[in-house]
Amino acid sequence: MITYMPLPYRHGPARLAGTLVFNEVLAADGPLPGVLLIHEFTGPGEYMLPHAETLARRGYAVLLADMYGEDVRPASREAASAAARVYRTDRRLMRHRAGAGLDALADLGREGRCPVDPERLFAAGFSFGGCAALELARSGAPLLATASFYGYLNTPLPCAAGDVKGRILVIHGAHDTVVPLEEIPVFEREMREAGVDYRLVMYQDAGHGFANASQPDDPSTGSWYCQRTSRAAWNSALAYFSENT
Repeated sequence: MITYMPLPYRHGPARLAGTLVFNEVLAADGPLPGVLLIHEFTGPGEYMLPHAETLARRGYAVLLADMYGEDVRPASREAASAAARVYRTDRRLMRHRAGAGLDALADLGREGRCPVDPERLFAAGFSFGGCAALELARSGAPLLATASFYGYLNTPLPCAAGDVKGRILVIHGAHDTVVPLEEIPVFEREMREAGVDYRLVMYQDAGHGFANASQPDDPSTGSWYCQRTSRAAWNSALAYFSENT
């Protein structure tokens, strides 16, 4: 049985509206590893629920993060771009906001409020959320592994040796022009120079947003939903997390 619980949390004065998703039957056997799951630039929404449910069915307690604040729910793609730009141009703010979500998830286990194992934490995100998950990993957060689905790979704050505590998985589509392929060698060089254990999975038949069934197709940016690729990408991510659980 999948349970959904509102989880309000804070980052400084900002009030954030998260949702905790987990399987009650599996939780009866003991604390579950936790996943901070970060939304796309459009903000929190029902389109993220299938991803959370995929993780919950596999035995993870998932916090659907709120990067924008409880009163910021963009009504258009233009408004969403403006909201995301605040964090994309201030990566320290992005890291701290994502970190507030990870802390909220871990605190559930530390305080005995929910069956979350605070020693087994993961992060995953899509596009804007993939960028946020990677920035969180670069910040030295106590993550066993991080998965980025078509996330922005560039950063003004590259990691150094010892910064990243866990492993990193990057899942990308070859036709993605939102996050162009030119970012990949720069990212890989950053990872190698910092000694990060990372893996890159490239889907040759996919573009940006291939796991978002709600997004409109946009050939100009190489964006379209692909159920087959989404399923394959999740299988890769679940296997990767399992290796590190």
